[in-house]
Amino acid sequence: MEGDSSKPGGGGAYHYWSRRHYLVATGGIAALSGCLGGDVDEADDAGTTTGGATSTTMADGEEELPDGVSEEEFENGPVPEAYRAAVSLGGEQRNADDLFAKGDVQFSEYDEALENDAHQPGRCCANCGEFIADRNGDAFGACSAVNGYIDGADWCSVWEELPEPSVPEGLTESELPTAQVPAEYRTASSQGGEERDPDDLDTQEAVQLTESVEAIADGLGQPGQSCGSCAEFIPDKNGDGWGACAKVEGYVAVEDWCSIWEHVTEER
Repeated sequence: MEGDSSKPGGGGAYHYWSRRHYLVATGGIAALSGCLGGDVDEADDAGTTTGGATSTTMADGEEELPDGVSEEEFENGPVPEAYRAAVSLGGEQRNADDLFAKGDVQFSEYDEALENDAHQPGRCCANCGEFIADRNGDAFGACSAVNGYIDGADWCSVWEELPEPSVPEGLTESELPTAQVPAEYRTASSQGGEERDPDDLDTQEAVQLTESVEAIADGLGQPGQSCGSCAEFIPDKNGDGWGACAKVEGYVAVEDWCSIWEHVTEER
């Protein structure tokens, strides 16, 4: 069993105005309220999500566990080897001897979190700085602060904002959605194995790119969806905090979301 700790929780306010609101201003609010198309996951009758991710809730409300994982392991660990000392989306290295128990941090699924006064709309593990996205194809990740298996649609009281990276030197904020990305990204492969083609990309406006916290709060995105858990995302390669996308032009941050989101395991 992985250890508990008294480590203080993360915080951070959500900054509403950002470069993504440039797209709203130029594309109009209607662009953010239209049909998302068939690529976005929808809930089925059992309350699970469909798409690349494995279902995490069965019809009777009990958690569906990964194959071979007991309920005790699911709640308390140990997690698979790939996660035990992994680095989170926010750059925190996981230490199995310095973790909270889920019960100590009000850990819950997103729907339950909505009833918690400490929760703010749109916040979930997938856009938390402590989250470690799925690395073995079972649709669950882990956390650098909390024990056990973690779904991107979960939430807890140590949720920590992923800050937007600084604007790279030589660019303005309004140029980021259409700027040519650095050479390391132009034909790179995404974390789902998709090679980027610079001549075949959607605009950020066309795919309604915005911050995932905002998209989930507004009902555009599903809890658990963010670029950090998307198959098309190309993580930061040059240390400036930005990434790119195999399908979308411009600079993309790990906490973003767009309407062509695919679960990170979908293309494996």
